[in-house]
Amino acid sequence: GEDVTSNARTIHSIPINIDYKGLIEIRGEVVIKKDDFDSINEQRAINGEQLFANPRNAAAGSLRQLDSNITAKRKLFFNVWGVGEHSLEYETNSDMMQFIYDLGFVKPPIFKLCNTIEEIEEIYHKIIASRDSIAMGLDGMVIKINDLAFNDELGYTVKYPKWSCAYKFPAVEKTTIVKDIILQVGRTGVITPVAILEPVHIDGSMVERATLHNFDEINRLNLELNDEVVIIKSGDIIPKITKVFTDRRAGNTIKISRPSLCPTCQKELLDEGILIKCQNLHCSARVVNTIIYFASKSCMNIDGLGNKIVELLVEKEIIKDVLDLYSICFNDLINLDNFKEKKINNLLTAIANTKKTELSRVINALSIEHIGEVASKQICEEFGLEILNINLAQLISLDGIGEQMALSLLEFIRVNKELIEKLFEIIEPIVTQKIQADENIFKDKIVVLTGTMSKSRGEIKKDLELLGAKISSSVSKKTDFLIYGEDAGSKYDKAVSLDVQTIKEENLKDMV
Repeated sequence: GEDVTSNARTIHSIPINIDYKGLIEIRGEVVIKKDDFDSINEQRAINGEQLFANPRNAAAGSLRQLDSNITAKRKLFFNVWGVGEHSLEYETNSDMMQFIYDLGFVKPPIFKLCNTIEEIEEIYHKIIASRDSIAMGLDGMVIKINDLAFNDELGYTVKYPKWSCAYKFPAVEKTTIVKDIILQVGRTGVITPVAILEPVHIDGSMVERATLHNFDEINRLNLELNDEVVIIKSGDIIPKITKVFTDRRAGNTIKISRPSLCPTCQKELLDEGILIKCQNLHCSARVVNTIIYFASKSCMNIDGLGNKIVELLVEKEIIKDVLDLYSICFNDLINLDNFKEKKINNLLTAIANTKKTELSRVINALSIEHIGEVASKQICEEFGLEILNINLAQLISLDGIGEQMALSLLEFIRVNKELIEKLFEIIEPIVTQKIQADENIFKDKIVVLTGTMSKSRGEIKKDLELLGAKISSSVSKKTDFLIYGEDAGSKYDKAVSLDVQTIKEENLKDMV
């Protein structure tokens, strides 16, 4: 959500101007090449500065710099991998991407059109063999279907396209020693064991911790303290223990016991088998993580309320739950370390700006187990503020809402109803209703737009969606209508060949 445009202009692999005037959104990732990363860390060591842990962190921090001159020195590279919104008239992904490269964007180190599974396997092993010689760090390759119309038919899940998948490379392995196990308490009370390791360097970063997920995983691995283990960076990012050398034990290992008390509040834990939970709603670790999640960008988006500030406010007993955020005043903060007038006013403004937030974001922000962003949106569109009074039958009647999700939501509302009602009074959340279009020719139909229109495509798309239409980017057998303007290209020709009904934009207003 941050505006990094001025910093992006300093990246040499992004052309300042392109020879194209139409709508186009070019997608990619900003990386630092391996040699450049080593050079940056060498210079930081000379300057007595803290070294970057890995190229990923260095790239993210560099792109978010307030000073573009610093960003320019970091030698960032824009690796293009796809196209979002666009008005291009291509039938294949490879042709469309070649157009992008011809505009001046840099082609990936390896890009190949394959016709068989055997060719995919061949290129996979070729990349693994040459992985060390490729300028940037890789953890796998992406396989995409080339036919854009077929991609449109396949569509998307909530999280990813059905026409694309990652084929990961084998992870880099190292051995190290497990020195300790610490317990982390999540926002829903789940206890997660984390292994503290003898530091080991893996593929560009120093690894000192690895998550163990739960105590069943510890049992499965037969892990004990002081064991020698194999560790990998899963996906080259998350450290993971894959093997324990039980045959190398020298008599100094210690068995790891399941905890019975919360490491933070010392209350008795609920052991459900796979999951062990702290049920104390006032546990400071739960409170901190709940408020951090509440303030995050995908939830209430309270700018300036970072992890350390939340921890400080809870420690000083200024807040004990999310509701307390709305009673913080200037005098509560002025005597805290590093809190100046401007910082305080910015934080109070950010909290105040959460009023009139969409109801679904508020529900998602409450850390209800099994209820995420998608479920929150679906439930809130269906029931609105009546969400506090719904029953099990009403919930499970919704597509995709199972009994476990429904029971979790109902139990949360039962326990926290007073808090939620007070929160609603303060925030006055906005209820977004489902579009209930009257019967019309476009309702529940798949529509494609092409050519130059008298209005922006965004406006036409919005108008059609209000009528209940589903807008697609490419023509296929499933397309119901093609609406075209001037200079309609290959999409028009394909629609005609598939007997898809075509409509001139100028005739659109007469049909609705």
